[in-house]
Amino acid sequence: MNASVIARIAKIVPLAVVTAVGIAACGPTNGEASVAASAPASTPAATSSATPGAGAVPTVPAPAAPTTEAAPTTPALTNAAPAAAPAAAPAAPVAAKTEAKTAAKAPAAPAPAKPAGGIGITFDGLRAGQKIQVGDQVSFSVTWKNNDASGTRAVAPVVATQQFEGAECRRVLSMAQGTLERKDATGWKAMPALSQGGGMDYAGTGNDAAFELAAGESRTVEYRMVLDAGNQPGKLYVEADAVVPSTYKVLTKGVVTTSVVDSHRPVVNSVSKPTPLVVGGTPTEFSFKVSSPDGPGLLRPAVYLSVPASEGLTGEDVTIEAKVGGEWKSFEATEDCNGRIGVAPAQLTGVMTGNPAEYTFRVGLKRTGSTKPVEIEVGGASDGHYGAPTTLRPAVRR
Repeated sequence: MNASVIARIAKIVPLAVVTAVGIAACGPTNGEASVAASAPASTPAATSSATPGAGAVPTVPAPAAPTTEAAPTTPALTNAAPAAAPAAAPAAPVAAKTEAKTAAKAPAAPAPAKPAGGIGITFDGLRAGQKIQVGDQVSFSVTWKNNDASGTRAVAPVVATQQFEGAECRRVLSMAQGTLERKDATGWKAMPALSQGGGMDYAGTGNDAAFELAAGESRTVEYRMVLDAGNQPGKLYVEADAVVPSTYKVLTKGVVTTSVVDSHRPVVNSVSKPTPLVVGGTPTEFSFKVSSPDGPGLLRPAVYLSVPASEGLTGEDVTIEAKVGGEWKSFEATEDCNGRIGVAPAQLTGVMTGNPAEYTFRVGLKRTGSTKPVEIEVGGASDGHYGAPTTLRPAVRR
């Protein structure tokens, strides 16, 4: 460029502007924005706020507004502005990432100790493994305690036994039979049943005795129960529930495993070998002896044909006779609650001889519903107490 051209440009554009353009275009960048442009963006990264218990919370960096404001409005700087803007954008994520890492390493504030929540249930007078004699009254109490320090809890107290393996009737529901009473302010109140049954109705038996427990407060309720003589020995689970009043929602439960015993059960002492059974013909004949801890006065024999109901047999297909005074006496065969066909012990009066009592029976079948072996259960009953049966399997000719 010759001296005349330079002289003409100097007259049109001031020298100060030419100098500024040279500096903006050639200033040091270190691969990023110019030092002057990036400085304002890095300043907010050092600030943060803290919330008690939450750790350090970094303040969001301010937007890169200073970069925009610092750009000259002179048309000669239009091409320099895009170079500064991209350089400022990465600065914010880098700063935030550093702060997040620092916050993660900061020791967390210790969490407050949580109280043992829920309702606690304890039994008194009823312990694991305790033997319960059928016919005897058993008194016990249950205590409900609010272990939740956060507030008051409403509780409907409920007590009932679970399904029982020694139930007299086990065909549909194995329910323990007997009575259960709860002591209220007005006296002893009989509960609808001793056992829970097959639904959730039992959970509503405590609505009329519901109470509220403040944090740490407890309430004790007294109960008493009696198992009927017909219950057989076995494990009995007594359950106490904390139920939300007027609902079937069980908050928690406590269970005590007890053992039902019966010291009045008759015992089969001996059984003769049964004679062959001819279906539609000759009945099978057999004798057995039974003794009772309570003596022979109330002792009765029990004779049942173990036939599943699915085989379709009825009492009309079975004949049962007992030898009384040297003669055969017929008895009506009916189905019991377990599906067995036999004679109710109450009907078998005056058929015993001696002590132990000896009985002689014969059982006939007009037809059979299957080819399965015929089984006959024999035993004794005394004042409602049933002994363990002995099973006979006569040879069957069809």
